[in-house]
Amino acid sequence: MKKLTVLLSACVLAFSLTALAEPSEADQKWLKAVEKMVAKGEKKVTTHDEDRVKLVKKWADKEGYTVQVTKQENGYRMEIEKKKDLAIK
Repeated sequence: MKKLTVLLSACVLAFSLTALAEPSEADQKWLKAVEKMVAKGEKKVTTHDEDRVKLVKKWADKEGYTVQVTKQENGYRMEIEKKKDLAIK
């Protein structure tokens, strides 16, 4: 019986940690809005949430962008730019 309780607790903990790794629905919608802004040519984005900064950095790295983050009094300011192609022609 103790083994079953320990196993069940471990499963619940593992599920909780996995759920925490995924961005919330609101964060995902926010990121989609940022993606659209960047596609239109806007470079500056602000947020008060450090997790959203991490989310943008992860997205930017995957999509070939660089992100310059500046911590401000009321949050974070990010400047997003496409990485320069360093190939010599």
